[in-house]
Formats: sequence, structure tokens, C-alpha cells
Amino acid sequence: MEKQILDVLNAGLGLVKSGQEGLDKAKAEFTKSFQELAAKGASDNSEASVRVREFVDKFLNEAKELSTAATKTYEDSRAKALEVYNQIVEEAKKLVPAEQIEAIKAKFSEVTESVKKPAAPTKKTA
Repeated sequence: MEKQILDVLNAGLGLVKSGQEGLDKAKAEFTKSFQELAAKGASDNSEASVRVREFVDKFLNEAKELSTAATKTYEDSRAKALEVYNQIVEEAKKLVPAEQIEAIKAKFSEVTESVKKPAAPTKKTA
């Protein structure tokens, strides 16, 4: 019985090894085919190919610029919001007792944490 279990285990390990070897071979063949296709495409200097390359290059540059602008706008907005928040805190310190400020900070932290957590799945009702 033990020999049969070991034979089944070894057969499973052999199957995994064969599968891995096949996967590695397929990956190598795909990489080679991809590189051959890329080389053929790179050598194509027809007008249509040049226009497609220019379009894609322009698109990628515009996307990069948009991403950079969005990041800058986000950072600027965040800095402004933080500045306003700090001003509010300073004004609140003048008007509100310290223990109430701590309670407000705790509530802000609670709200911030609840926003960071993903919403719990809701049950569907019929």
C-alpha cells in the first residue's frame, strides 16, 4: 500500500515537472516569436506604420503629461486643504476648550479610517 501511495505521489511530481518543462518551453517559444514579430514590425517603414508610430508616441506623451498634471493638481489641492485645515485648527484652539478639540480630532480620525476601509458587502434582499 505504501508503495502505491509513493508511486502516485511520484507520478504527480513527474506530472508537475513535465508541466513546468512544457510551460518553460512554451514561454521560450512565445518570447522568440514575439521578438521576431517585433523585429519585422520595426523594419516596416511604410507610411501607415510611421503614422501609427507617431500617433502612439503622441498619445503616450500626452498621457504622461496629463498624468503629471493630475498629480501636481492633486498635490496642490492636498497642500491647500492641509493649510486650510491647519488654519481651522488654530482658530478652533482659540474658541474651543482643549478636551473638545481632542474629541473632534478623534472623530476626524474615525471618519478617515472608515473611509479607508472597503465597504462591507451588502446582502441582497428579494
